[in-house]
Amino acid sequence: MIGIAETHSTGNKGIQVDGYNWFGFNRKNIHVRAKTGSGRDGLLIRNNSCSQFNVEIIDNGTDGILWVIFEDKNCLQNFFCVCVIYLPPENSTRAGNVNEFFETLMTKIYTLPQGSPFYLCGDWNSRCSDSNAGIDSVPERHVIDFHHNGYGSTSCDFLIDVNGCILNGHKTVKNDFTFVSSRGSSVVDYFVVPYEMLECFDNFKVTRTSEIINETCAIGKYDLTRIVPDHSFLSLDFTLNFCSGIITNKLNISQNVRETTKYDTRNLSDDWLLTSSAISEINVLIHHLQSSEANQDNIKRVYEDFVSAIKNEMSSKLQSKTIRIHDGASNKYIY
Repeated sequence: MIGIAETHSTGNKGIQVDGYNWFGFNRKNIHVRAKTGSGRDGLLIRNNSCSQFNVEIIDNGTDGILWVIFEDKNCLQNFFCVCVIYLPPENSTRAGNVNEFFETLMTKIYTLPQGSPFYLCGDWNSRCSDSNAGIDSVPERHVIDFHHNGYGSTSCDFLIDVNGCILNGHKTVKNDFTFVSSRGSSVVDYFVVPYEMLECFDNFKVTRTSEIINETCAIGKYDLTRIVPDHSFLSLDFTLNFCSGIITNKLNISQNVRETTKYDTRNLSDDWLLTSSAISEINVLIHHLQSSEANQDNIKRVYEDFVSAIKNEMSSKLQSKTIRIHDGASNKYIY
């Protein structure tokens, strides 16, 4: 399959390629004088894949986010999901609330049963430098773009929230900048995968479109050498070992529900941990730590009291959301 961001299609038009089916959704709200559409994403899926899987768009309600599910026709409990995204640049007239964009992505991922295979791909317009998203168990990746932009930190926070990692630079056949123009080079296009499933993805490769044109010597209606896109072609191998079993409803799972709280730590107040009560509480903990016998039980007790103090401060000064987690499938719902 081939994921495409910024199709610029309008109405119900899609992209036609022999041997493939198009699954996409065009942006409806465009300027009346616009000659082409803007943004929007889609998937070209090979015909033989469509004969093996029930393929369906399951979410296209947000500009720049397209979710497609693939269900094994022989066993519906075997399925995977693909999401193609396009996040407009910070200075674009189409730029929206980046936090809401990633909240929408995260909410959808949380509704997938635990262990469900999925990946996200597309133009994130985010420069994440050498961040590994705070996950120690993920191997170090080969990084060529060491710059951050405004979306970079938000993207990394999103990866931490969904236990995801950037595939670029992992298991790489050929790494390269994904955006190359007269304005410079950068890496803004990514594959994002669950870090627990990193072994399912191999042979990551970045190929510049100029190389593809030169190799194919494409001759047709247009001189392709004059309209080379700024963005490169990212490819990989995706391997799944589906189990055999009775056809069942994949979401009909008995689940226990528990709740946890997610705090918005992006905007700390100027008096964070500086009130007299907070300072007094921290000083008491320091005194206990200094005066207590240095053993594991005492250290653990003081640490738990410190965590409790921090949580109290977060609850009183930070905005928060409650997340309901279904233990049976690890589904998470935000409200």
